[in-house]
Amino acid sequence: MLEELGLLHWLLAVGVVLIGAAIQGVIGYGVALFSAPLLFLIHPALVPAPLVLIGGILPLMLLRTNARYVQGRDLLWAWPGALSGAVLAYLVIGLLPLSAWQTLFGALIVLAVLLSLLRLSVQPRGGVVFSGSLCAATMGTITGVGGPPLGLAYQNASPGRVRGTLSAIFVPMSVMSLTALGMAGRFGWQDVALAAGLMPGVLLGLWVSRYLGRRVTASAYRALVLGVAFVAGTYTVVRGI
Repeated sequence: MLEELGLLHWLLAVGVVLIGAAIQGVIGYGVALFSAPLLFLIHPALVPAPLVLIGGILPLMLLRTNARYVQGRDLLWAWPGALSGAVLAYLVIGLLPLSAWQTLFGALIVLAVLLSLLRLSVQPRGGVVFSGSLCAATMGTITGVGGPPLGLAYQNASPGRVRGTLSAIFVPMSVMSLTALGMAGRFGWQDVALAAGLMPGVLLGLWVSRYLGRRVTASAYRALVLGVAFVAGTYTVVRGI
């Protein structure tokens, strides 16, 4: 499958994941929101399964330095919500043909961006965390993008809690989503190979985030990720139609 991408497309894909991983290394989420629409345009096979797999590996790495910020009580609500979302995605993912999912993919990306633009006075408590995890797992399984609903739920939490707790949520959520995709016949070894081919971008992105995180504000990253995702998501909708 990597051979089908070609060197130029592979380099572009690695570069996209590098930027996405750097964003997530700073603000706790964003690799999928930034990368998914661009990876889809580079090659549709890069989403959702390979990106979901990366979405589990990257937060596992982030947990090494943010484990002390994880809120255990949040996980008691988040994990059941994520499981419910993965089951829901499994039930609906086969209801539409590929062309329809491509159109819906772009629409969900735009929706995710609009959700991230909201400024609501919400706190990451039980029901909010459960709902955010359910929506994140459903969207993440279908499109590879699951961060915005949880980012919205944790928008008023401390940066450490966001990075640590979201990482602890994303790791098992990725396993649940991949299981649902596998049961639906949409995850296989070629997806593992594609994800492995994108790992240089993940590693370089984490390395970059250690240096840029002290110099670039989270709002600057946020503006970049939302702007690019909105444009790419809109283009994907138009192309699908």
